[in-house]
Amino acid sequence: MSIGRVYTGYLISYPFIGRGMVIFRDPHGHRMITTPVKRVLGEPGGKLIYVETENSVYKLEIHGEPLFPIRPAAEQTSA
Repeated sequence: MSIGRVYTGYLISYPFIGRGMVIFRDPHGHRMITTPVKRVLGEPGGKLIYVETENSVYKLEIHGEPLFPIRPAAEQTSA
């Protein structure tokens, strides 16, 4: 296993299977779009998740709070 590059930026939304992740990188605001996500490992709302895409595996360390927290599916259907 090799260690790749380290990026700092803003994750636009929680990774969804079948869609590319969009990350805005600092300090110049470059946008990075990954290939479609194949799987996500970690707890929703957790501070560390692994995202496997078609071409790569990303280790995401979350350092801030989401603007719109993820709600469990049961809460979403009753709201």
